[in-house]
Amino acid sequence: MNQNCATIERVPPGQPVHQLEPQEGRKLVGNIQIPPQPEIVRALMNERVSDNPDLQRIAKLIGNDVGLTAAVLKAVNSPLYGLRHKIVSIQHAISMLGMKNVGTLVMGLAMRNSVPAEGMERFWESSSRTAQLAYKLARHLGLPIADEAQLYALFHDSAMPLLLQRFPGYRETLAMISATAHIEITELEDRRHDTNHAVVGGLLASNWGLPDSIREAIKWHHDPLIFIRDGVSSEVLSLIALGHIAEKIEETISRRLNDCAWEEFGASSLYQLMLKVDELQDFIDSAQEQFGGSDD
Repeated sequence: MNQNCATIERVPPGQPVHQLEPQEGRKLVGNIQIPPQPEIVRALMNERVSDNPDLQRIAKLIGNDVGLTAAVLKAVNSPLYGLRHKIVSIQHAISMLGMKNVGTLVMGLAMRNSVPAEGMERFWESSSRTAQLAYKLARHLGLPIADEAQLYALFHDSAMPLLLQRFPGYRETLAMISATAHIEITELEDRRHDTNHAVVGGLLASNWGLPDSIREAIKWHHDPLIFIRDGVSSEVLSLIALGHIAEKIEETISRRLNDCAWEEFGASSLYQLMLKVDELQDFIDSAQEQFGGSDD
């Protein structure tokens, strides 16, 4: 294993992962200020599940917020989306990218605005790239969960800024995480803060009305035994796998490599999606061409 991977004591193999009791969950909600679901997010979630989404209503809701509109247009015109022509309006963005794609982008921006933690710009940029890569990978593999994969990848680590707000020492924890295997991240958080971002992320996803499969994937995405546990749906496993692979691709193109996570989940994620190593490398090469690398 990569010698840079942290070596804190692990939970013994096979030991059950701690699950929050309702009372514990309520206590966490009280101690950590989990932002309520914004009106725009509520409207978007309703339209996502509608047989006849009202695109004009969504465009109007976004357009009523000048700051949000500017942020959406800036994002969709970035290399992340690789569009040939400049998008000049929310209606144009929806027609080009689809309501769900734009909706996920808006939800990410809403999350960022709801948790104004300082020094997290790179985190949010990385989350956005990872979400778009998960979407593209799911589409490439012909999976019917591309929209869900994008939303999951965007939100799966979103509780980290919340923990940064709540715990003064969490910035030091974030620094330690960069050299810590994914299976150990939540253990490290538990030891230092008596909770972790997977648990809090599940509560956030519930507060924001995200689909059950996404909430489950967020809750379990650091569990080393998740791919062999009974009773876990194929959709949840595929979301987790897409997230880990998208993170691997994002870390490669942004030159912030951490092999620890890939050593823990890489093989299982590839197997879950029946993705070969050479196919993954081809996808990485394509992503590097599109994004042209990222800031160090």
